[in-house]
Amino acid sequence: MIGKKRHTLRNVSILILSLLMLTAGIGCVYADSLLNRINYAEPQGEESSQATGSLFENESGGEADNAKAGVLGGLYHDDAITNILLLGVDDYQANDTGRSDSMMLVSVDTRHKKIKLTSFMRDLYVAIPGIGNNRLNAAYSLAGGKIKGAQSVVRTLESNFGVDIDRYVIIDNAAFNKIIDRLGGVKVTLTAAEAKLVNQYSGDPRRNLTAGTFTLSGAQAHYYSRIRAIGDDFERTERQRKVFSSIVDSLKGSSLPTIYSALADTLGLVTTNMAKAEILSMASNSLTYLNYPISQDRIPGNNEYTSETVKLGGTGADVLVPKLDKCKEDVAKFIFENDIPSKTYQNAG
Repeated sequence: MIGKKRHTLRNVSILILSLLMLTAGIGCVYADSLLNRINYAEPQGEESSQATGSLFENESGGEADNAKAGVLGGLYHDDAITNILLLGVDDYQANDTGRSDSMMLVSVDTRHKKIKLTSFMRDLYVAIPGIGNNRLNAAYSLAGGKIKGAQSVVRTLESNFGVDIDRYVIIDNAAFNKIIDRLGGVKVTLTAAEAKLVNQYSGDPRRNLTAGTFTLSGAQAHYYSRIRAIGDDFERTERQRKVFSSIVDSLKGSSLPTIYSALADTLGLVTTNMAKAEILSMASNSLTYLNYPISQDRIPGNNEYTSETVKLGGTGADVLVPKLDKCKEDVAKFIFENDIPSKTYQNAG
C-alpha cells in the first residue's frame, strides 16, 4: 500500500490510559518500578490544573455528586470529570518532531460514571495560539514537539472548543504490535472490505480474516486502526476508538503478569504532566473505572464543518473548517451531559 511505511503507530495512545489505571494492582514495589519508567514533565504554570491541582480527588463514590463545577478561565471545568489528552505522535524519522497524528480526549467522568472518548480530526483548520491558522495536527510540530508541542495542542483545543484539559500523555512511536500480542490480542468486528485489507497489508502471515468478529494480533490491530483505503479519516478515528474499547475488555481478563509485561513494554514510551501520585490515585480506582461504560464522540460531527481548500506552505491543502459554535456545543453536551457548568468556578479559600 502506498505510504504504508510512512504511516506509523498512530494510535499507541489508546493503550496508555488503561494500562496506567491498572498499575497499582501489580503491587507497591512493582508499581513504583513501573512508574519510574515514565518520562515526567513537571506540571507548572498553565499546565497545572487550574482548579484544585489534584486529580481524582472525588474518586467514584458519593463525593462526586458534591464536586464543584463551573466556568474556569473561560473553560468548562468539573472536579468530578478528569480530561486527559492522549497524543499519538508520528515521530518515525530521526530528528523529526513529528505531528500529533492521533488526538483523543479521555474523560474519566465520576459524576455520570462513564469513560468518554472524544477524537479530534487531524485536518481541522483551527487557530493555533501564537502561531496562526493551520491544521490541528500541526500544533504539535510547529511548537517544537515534545512537551512544548503537547502544551500547544492543549491550548489549541481549549481555545477553540472551550473545555478544560487537565493533563496530557504523549506516546512515542514504538512497540504497538508487541503490546497487543502480550495482551492476547483484541477482539474487533470487521467488514469484508476491512478484513481483505488487513489480510493483505498487516504483515500477519495467517491472512485468516473474513467479515465477522475476530481476535486480532498486534500486527492486524495495528493495520486495522490505520486503514485509509476505506472511507475517510472519520472512519479511521472510529476504528481507533473501537480498538481502545477492546483493549479495556482485554485488560479486564488479563493476569497480573500479563499486565506487568505490557506495562514494562509501554511506560518508557510515555511522557506526561501527570504526577506519579495522580497516576497512583487513578490506579487505586482502576477496577471501578474499567467497569464504566465507554461512550464515543468525534469532532467535528456531521454538519459541524465545511470541506475547503486553503493555502498551507504555499500549496493547496484540503481541510475541515469547523463550525465552532456547533462543535463547542457538541463537546460540552457529550462530556458534561445535562450538567454543563454555568456559574463561575469558585476555588476553595
